This record gives sequence, structure tokens and C-alpha cells, in this order.
Amino acid sequence: MYVDKTVLTILAAIQNRPRFDIAVPMRSDPTGLIATFQERGVAERGFLFPEELEDVALVKNGGKLSTKTRNALRSNSAETIKQLTAMALKTDEPEMAVRLLIGLDGVRLPTASCVLAWTLPHKWPVIDVRAWRALARLSEAGLELEPVGGLKVRHWTHYFTVVKGVAVAAAMTPQAVDVWLYRHDKSQDAIAETATIP
Repeated sequence: MYVDKTVLTILAAIQNRPRFDIAVPMRSDPTGLIATFQERGVAERGFLFPEELEDVALVKNGGKLSTKTRNALRSNSAETIKQLTAMALKTDEPEMAVRLLIGLDGVRLPTASCVLAWTLPHKWPVIDVRAWRALARLSEAGLELEPVGGLKVRHWTHYFTVVKGVAVAAAMTPQAVDVWLYRHDKSQDAIAETATIP
């Protein structure tokens, strides 16, 4: 099990604040999609159909997709989606998993992590700017709050390692840890906004 100061800090924060005083809804709730994927047996099937990939992107983006992203997703053949998602879902290597998925047109790192996490929530977390920012704030490693040029694969591998360490130590799923991080960051923003209101 991976244990470092960041893991211990996050564990302490979760124990001290398992719930948030301020309502912090997620931008998009993947619960319905995760349940649908479980009903369809997507994890057992081991790959996504094109419409399922589009569903992931749609939920990740709050129910809206730009025409450019939708067209890019639809430019992937069904066979390419099948092969790349199958290889990604089969591997245990976090870097390989997301690199395979970002090989699909229209899929960037956050959406790639959603494909993994919403198909196999017991195994993978979702990375997004809010969850990363929470991890960076709770870390003593001097991580960038807002990585220049967006989140990269190196951010994902670090994030995955920390989240997995917290999940194992706290008996949570990686998905539950990333939801906690997302809400932690959102609550910090809400607290800051409240503090600035005269």
C-alpha cells in the first residue's frame, strides 16, 4: 500500500470532515450512468460501444457536448472504440490505460479517466481540475494548483497513486475518494466566496 504524507493528510481530512457543511453538488452526477453500465454488464463485456463512449463524454461535460467533440467522437470506428477500450479496461497500468483511451478522437485525459472509473469504479478514480486542485492543496509536495496547459498523463499517474493509497487505507473505492476531493475543492471555493461577501 502506498502511504506518504499526502495520503495521510487526505485520510485525516476525510476523517475530520466526512461531510460538507455547504451543499456541494457535483457538476454532473455519474451515478445513473454507472448503474446503467452495471446493468448492461459493460465491465464483464470488457469494452464500450460508440454510444456508451459518447454517453461518458456527455455526462462528464455536464450534459452538453460541442459539435466539434461530438463529431470527433463519432469519427472513431466502432472497431477502434472496441479495441482501445478493451485494452484499457483490461490493463492494471494507469499510464497505459489512459494513453490507450486518449488515442480515441475526442477523448482527453479527464474523459479517459471517466471511461475507466465509471466502468470499473472499484479500480479507478476520475481526475478533473477540481479533484486535482484539492489534492494539490492537501499535498506538501508543491504541486501546481492549475497545471499550465491542463492536466497531463504525469498528473494522472501521481493522482492515481495517491487516490489508490487513500482508498485502500480508508476502505473506500477510488471513485468515492475522487468524489470527496471534488467536493472538498468546491466547498473551499464556497467558503472563500462567503468570506468575501461584505
